[in-house]
Amino acid sequence: MMDCPAVAPESVFSFMVFLFLPVQVHMQQNYVANLPTQITALSGSCVQIPCTFAPEDKLKNTNTIFGCWIKKNSAFLKTDSLVVFNGSTNIIKGFNHIEILGNLSQRECTTVFYDVMNNHTDNYYFRVEMKNPEEWKWTYAENPVYISVSHVPQPPILTPTHLQPVMEKTTVNLSCSAEAPCPKQPPTISWSKIPKSANITTQLKENPNKTQSVFSHVTFKASYMDNTKNISCTATYPRNTSNDSTVVTTMILRVLFSPKETHITVDPSDSVSVGTNVTLTCKSKANPNEMNYTWYKRGQEKKLDFGDKLTFNVDRTSGGWYFCTAENIHGTQTSEEIQLIVEKSQNKSLIIGCVGGISAFLLIFLLVTIFLRVQRVKASIIRETDVSDQGQEKHVQVNHIYHNSALTGAELEMPNDENDIHYGQIDFSTAQNKNATEKISGQETIYAEVHVSEKD
Repeated sequence: MMDCPAVAPESVFSFMVFLFLPVQVHMQQNYVANLPTQITALSGSCVQIPCTFAPEDKLKNTNTIFGCWIKKNSAFLKTDSLVVFNGSTNIIKGFNHIEILGNLSQRECTTVFYDVMNNHTDNYYFRVEMKNPEEWKWTYAENPVYISVSHVPQPPILTPTHLQPVMEKTTVNLSCSAEAPCPKQPPTISWSKIPKSANITTQLKENPNKTQSVFSHVTFKASYMDNTKNISCTATYPRNTSNDSTVVTTMILRVLFSPKETHITVDPSDSVSVGTNVTLTCKSKANPNEMNYTWYKRGQEKKLDFGDKLTFNVDRTSGGWYFCTAENIHGTQTSEEIQLIVEKSQNKSLIIGCVGGISAFLLIFLLVTIFLRVQRVKASIIRETDVSDQGQEKHVQVNHIYHNSALTGAELEMPNDENDIHYGQIDFSTAQNKNATEKISGQETIYAEVHVSEKD
């Protein structure tokens, strides 16, 4: 059994080129491999190379067929060429694994290179070998594929690449495609800043050059709230490393719409009084943003003014309900009515005066109440003190009178004989006027005069 490094047929007949030149050219034109010129692989992942080859007539009676892949140089005699895969001996060099997926007997030679690394970047050539009943070998030196290995995958492609402004309520169709150099581990595509009601379909498709990509389509109705949104398509690539690779492509969606969310603001925002200035402002959203504003007041047929602001000096007739309209080339919207309340300055002064008078009356009433309560407390304390002093005084007088009477009685001598009894006369009327009161050591002593007259 012959392996891939055998001598190519072109070298055998090199000395007869001048005799068979037309035939050789015809043969080389038929011996063609359909390979992509270049394919980008992601390091830490795999890469699938689509491949078909000719001629078909060589396969009719072939029982045994093998495929080979050669790196860097198609000439086997040069030292810088390397056979990375030999199908006849199942020898793999420089890669962990290489697998031919295509059916070689059907001229399909699609191959997967696994665990691609940066040092695998180079040209690769396909070679085919056939045996039984006829032995035939050919290296497709004119159709190499260049494998470029990168740490970062190619960003996804958003179409249309330059989205024109769309009218609101119209259908928007966007497509995002991400290369799938390893269809066994295709990238996943996700969308951001699209409506929740959007319809999304995703599938793996073959490109014109036989490589594959993941295609995701999104469809939704444009809303004015989607205007100026950054819609993003994110492709996430799985890798045989600790981290996946993520790349993003973004576009700005612009939506044309008539005025929306039209409303009025008032400055000052509180109730206003006669003689003050007030400004009403009409605000709205629209695209394009060039708008015409008109002011109205309920009950008045004529238009008040034009422009986004309405400024005036308040009088007694300024109160009422105001509204505005905003208009651009796509339509018109009317705001909700807003009420302006006018307060007269006289009423305000009257209210302030009444409040001040009531407050002063309540303060005076409170002070008078406190003063009267203090006076009552003082009077009560004085009465209690007088009652206590009078009771003590009466008690002392009684004791002293009794004490003096006892002394007077002791000093009088009782006669033993009736004849010795002397009768006396006491005149209290005179003594009462001659009472003397002395305070000795905080006590009062009451003295009385007694007149004694002898009886014959």
